[in-house]
Formats: sequence, structure tokens, C-alpha cells
Amino acid sequence: MRVLIAVHGYPPTHIAGAERAAERIVNWLVAHNHDVEVFAIEKANDPNFRVETTTENGYKIHRVYYRITKEGKKHFENSYDYPPLGDALRQVMAGQPFDLVHMISGYLLGGQVIHIAHKFGVPVVITLTEFWFMCARLNLLQPNGELCVGPESDAKCTRCLMEEQRRYRLPARYAPGLINAFWSTIDGLSMLQHQTNDVAQRRITLSEALNQADLVISPSQFLISKYAEFGFNTSRFAHIRHGLVRPQPKPKPNLEEEPAHPLVIGYAGQLQPHKGIDLVVSAVKQLIDTGYDLKFEIWGPENQAPQYTAELKKSTVSYPQIRWNGRYAGSQVWDILNSFDVLVVPSRWYENSPTVILEAFSVGLPVVTTNLGGMAELVKHEKSGLVFELNNVDDLRRQLERLLTDPELLARLQTGIPRISTADEEVEQIFSQYEMIVQRK
Repeated sequence: MRVLIAVHGYPPTHIAGAERAAERIVNWLVAHNHDVEVFAIEKANDPNFRVETTTENGYKIHRVYYRITKEGKKHFENSYDYPPLGDALRQVMAGQPFDLVHMISGYLLGGQVIHIAHKFGVPVVITLTEFWFMCARLNLLQPNGELCVGPESDAKCTRCLMEEQRRYRLPARYAPGLINAFWSTIDGLSMLQHQTNDVAQRRITLSEALNQADLVISPSQFLISKYAEFGFNTSRFAHIRHGLVRPQPKPKPNLEEEPAHPLVIGYAGQLQPHKGIDLVVSAVKQLIDTGYDLKFEIWGPENQAPQYTAELKKSTVSYPQIRWNGRYAGSQVWDILNSFDVLVVPSRWYENSPTVILEAFSVGLPVVTTNLGGMAELVKHEKSGLVFELNNVDDLRRQLERLLTDPELLARLQTGIPRISTADEEVEQIFSQYEMIVQRK
């Protein structure tokens, strides 16, 4: 089979969850003698639009460089449906025909991939990794950091996007009553009717595009339910959980026989406000001040939200038990996770199916996480980990304190950890869907 994988970034220069999911599929297809090409956005801030094609590991990668300027009436539309991207894809597909196009996430690529593929008569599979098709901010988080339940109206989404601008963002954050009164006085955002019309057009364009996909894969049931809640046709959605490629597992020590040592709490991932690392820092500091013996190991790039990270680091200067270890390579993740006693995933947004939770489970590591979205779907409270209330530092502290005061709890949680699928098992399920779709076409 000849397959084109489309994604908004591709390793080794982009290594987040969607990019790694694309790489797993490509590697499996190549290993099973299928013909694969990758169409990926390399940079979205380069003024020189171009496509650079290379052959790596036996397959072609078409990396797109471009920039959508903030000026002009088409800026918002181009952020989700950019014709030059479609033109570039058309050039790639005009060569040897493809049997199927598989788009991962859809972020930035928008409807162009689906429309161009269908013009060539090629079926389309989409793997959702977040909420791009319903939320222009991608993750259903408002600019003030509060969680959004979903796009109930175009006016609501318009307000959210307007509050990304400084003139509205600061009042929304520091004077919410004032900004609420402001929005209520303009009669349904009538003064922003043009922006509201733009938001409506985005909703229509992307919902129509998603509904045209031959198959939509979701790694969580939660994501499917969220799309169904807001009017998307989920009859062609399939739940296929992410799988992992990992080395031979190291046996976890018997906690009852292991010499006593401080409880090692760990975090590995992005250091950004929506990931909630500040909640863990606050909870751990309280526990240390109470006299508990523990360590907190933090791994992640410190340049993603430098001011946020700098302030957190400054607040922990007098706590040597809290260590900031910086960026890590993907190959290090197993040794990092094996150095923890428990992983904390404190996200403030509806995580879909966090890879780091799957990785932790695959090495026998219990997880403490927010009782929200795909995180709560993966981590069963008091079975494979513990969950705490969204943004509730006191509840997080209580859950961590239980691990310090109940000597049997950690071992008990280890026994409840579910088996995680391998990458081979994941892509075998996906490929079986490919075969059915291609046969129907």
C-alpha cells in the first residue's frame, strides 16, 4: 500500500505527541514493506515559502516552510485553511498515486489536506490528538487559563479569541467582573460582528472537512464524546489507544524489601502554565514544610514559558529537595521514569491520551493526575493511581500525602496498572482499517 502521512511537524525536529504518533505509523509501514511519504510543516514562521524534500530512513519527507502574516483580512482563515499548503500538497500527490492519506491532528493543515486528497479520489483517515476542529486555540483553554467546556456559540469563541489581545487579556485576567460587564453591553458582540462571522466560517469549514473523512481515529473515548457533544458526526470515529515502542522493561524493585528512601515524585513534559507544574511545586513545598521526607524531580525544557518557569524556580531556591533537570531526549524517558516512585500529570486542560502516562504504566509506575478528560479515563483512582480535583492544590497535597503516610499504597497501586499496547499492536489495528477503507473505495 502507498500511504501519505500528513502532520504539523515530524521528528527529529518536532517530537511532541502527534509527531511521535506519526513516526510510529511510518516506521511500522516501512518495516512491513509499504511505500510511505510524509508531508509535514517544518516552520510556520519562515517568510520564504518552500517545500524541501529529503529521503530519510528509506522514505521521502516533504517539509514545508511558510509564514502567515498577521496583517490582512485572510490571516484568520489562513490559519486553518491555507491554499498554498493545498497547492504544495497537490504537487506531492500529482506524482505516483497514493492509496490513502492519513492526517495526524489536523493542526495548521486544516481542511486543505482533506479537500485535496478527495480531489485525487484518495480516502482520508484522521487521528485526532486534541480539539483543533472545534477550538481555534487547540486545547479548549481560555486566555485567562480557565477551562472551556466547548464552543456553545460563535460569539463565545469570538470573545475568547479577542481576549488573546493584550487590550482584552489583561482586564479578563485581573478584572473579570469589568470585562464581563463590557462584553454584556455590546449586544451580542455586535461591534465584533465581522470577527464573529469569521469564527462561524471556521466552524463550518472544519466541521464539514472532518465529517468528510473516511475514518477518524481517537486515542480516547473522552475525545469522541466531546466531539459528539458539539454536533460532530462521530459515526465514523474509532477508538484506538496509542501504543509504545520501548526497550526491555527493567524489573521494578519490591517496595517491601527495598531500603527506605525518600519518596521520589516526578514530572516529565512541557513546562507551561496549562500543564499545571505550579500546582505540584506548591503541594510539594507544603509537604516538605510539614517535615515529610521526599524529593521532586522536574524534567522539561525551560524555554517554553521562560517567565513562568523562572518564577517557579525562584520559589524553590530554598528547597534542595526540588530539582530542575532541564530538557531531555526521547531516549532518556525510560531511565527518567524508572528513577521515580510516582509520576504526577497535573494538566489543566482536557488531555486526550497523554503518552507520558502510557510510558509510566509500561514501566510499572503509578500516576497522580487531574480528574479530567483523557487523564481520568486512563488513571483509575486507587487502582492504578490517584486523581485530584482540577486546580486544587490542597487535594493534590492530600493525595501525595497518602503515599507518604500509607506504606502499602504505592505497592497496591502498582498491582492495578493496566497493560499498555505496543506500537506494533496499535498500528496493526490502524492498518486493518486502512485495508477496509481502500477496499471500499
